[in-house]
Amino acid sequence: MTIIISLFIIGLASYRLWSLDQPKVGPVGDGEVPAFAYTSMYFGIFAGICFFVIGVLRIIFEFRNKR
Repeated sequence: MTIIISLFIIGLASYRLWSLDQPKVGPVGDGEVPAFAYTSMYFGIFAGICFFVIGVLRIIFEFRNKR
């Protein structure tokens, strides 16, 4: 379950990072994006990778304990 959720977090943060740099249409247009807008996306990717590693390690430890 941890691996599935971490992959979802990584995918969502990556999509948000990609969509933030796409050209926009309308009255707002291509305005300047503040630097702190990227922080939550990078944190989401980092947290997703950490939880993915934790999930893989838990699976490895479970298989070792069953032997």
